[in-house]
Amino acid sequence: MRPWFTRGRLLSALLVVGLTAGLLPGAAATARAPAFRIGWAPCATAPAVQCGTLMVPVDWAAPGGPRVPISVARRPADQPATKIGTLFYNPGGPGDGGAEYVMAAERFFSATVRARFDLVALDPRGMGTSVHVQCGLNPIVAETTLFPRTEQQFDQLRRHNRAVGLSCLEHTGALLKHMDTVTVARDHEALRLALGVGQVNWLGISYGTQVAANYAELFPRQTRAMVLDAALEHSKPEGVQVADEIVSQENSFNRFTRWCDTAPSCVLRGQDVGAVFDRLVAGADRRPLAVPGALRPVTGEDIRMGTIGRLTFKEPSIYGPDVSWAGLSRALAAAVAGDAEAFAVAPTADVPQESLLNILGNACGDYVPQIDSWAEMQQRIELGRQLAPHLKGASETWRANFCIGWPVRAANPPRTLDVRGVPALMVHAVHDSSDPYVWAHSLAAQIEGIDLLTRTGDGHTSVYTSPCARTAIDEYLVRPVAPAVRVCAG
Repeated sequence: MRPWFTRGRLLSALLVVGLTAGLLPGAAATARAPAFRIGWAPCATAPAVQCGTLMVPVDWAAPGGPRVPISVARRPADQPATKIGTLFYNPGGPGDGGAEYVMAAERFFSATVRARFDLVALDPRGMGTSVHVQCGLNPIVAETTLFPRTEQQFDQLRRHNRAVGLSCLEHTGALLKHMDTVTVARDHEALRLALGVGQVNWLGISYGTQVAANYAELFPRQTRAMVLDAALEHSKPEGVQVADEIVSQENSFNRFTRWCDTAPSCVLRGQDVGAVFDRLVAGADRRPLAVPGALRPVTGEDIRMGTIGRLTFKEPSIYGPDVSWAGLSRALAAAVAGDAEAFAVAPTADVPQESLLNILGNACGDYVPQIDSWAEMQQRIELGRQLAPHLKGASETWRANFCIGWPVRAANPPRTLDVRGVPALMVHAVHDSSDPYVWAHSLAAQIEGIDLLTRTGDGHTSVYTSPCARTAIDEYLVRPVAPAVRVCAG
């Protein structure tokens, strides 16, 4: 959901795109306005859901230029007579497409939402079955480290990142420069026009909160209501953002170790889990753990970065039993016993690491690493050590180090949003490992009149983990007024 993470450029795009197809609030359609259409057909794996392809401009500053295909899915409301409207959905990432969630709506959406809304989602550029980035090099090679210990390792990381980006430019072309979140938001407006609806509603989860909020800033009149679950902040400098998340991840890890003291499903119960983890990491750093078929032996860095994904959900989740605290305890116990497969980097064979390459196309368009030198890298590593004695900085935002040396300038660097006139509800867990609770309040300050629902429990996102939060989300989408409860337990 959220494995990740210019005003001047945006202004120029507004001036150009505002002349076409009503893509800005209040803009009048003209005879030259490009049309957006979708040829709907039953989805191959879900015949009751409609699938199609939307062709959108590569560059929204040149809407009459070349277009690329975006995959979309639409599930009609179960009760057309009481339908409220269309619900746009983004499940997070970047790295996740929304179409497959709509095709499996009974698993991911409540009966209330399925009954009252047409559910619509697209696979953002680079995700799912939409247009993909093509590159000639893999971002991760055997010697890759996001925590360089020497100036030579840092220089190698920077050179390799640049070489990967240049290979992507060579194979992908201009698309690589236009995969940022503002562009994704504009693609959704093209989708609205293709649907022929006057307004849409939003359910954005994790990274999806940025897609929805950017859409609402650009198109407030076209947004009836939006719900944001687990706020991803994008107004802070990268150094501040990574510091926030380092603390949040370490807090979740410490809560995991205390949970292990008594939880029957923790296979490390009765041990000092923090000490077990530290010994495992230190041992893997000294002597990496061999895993048959992996790209390389598992290092302490691999264990630390692999741990944060399993901290995402406290209980078994919609993503399976291993993405949970119990699953993390099993993975750690196996690694202690010599089987570190759960933390291994998959082999690449002859195929580039396509998923990560597509994520980088989006993430490096949104985030600007504040690391240009070995001295700055040393300072960042020390920050991780001081704030997180166990994880030592491991966090999703730390992956922005893949963008050090990236040859494409960020199209949508961190900036403050100004969303007005859109009814909105924010839902956020106090002990979210990936998106610190403070981000909910800082993003809320950028959305006029937003209501905040706090969940006091653990885990990333709430709609799939908390019945209380899910009920509040459903009620708000149906009738966008402040929820009766402002705090949910669990």
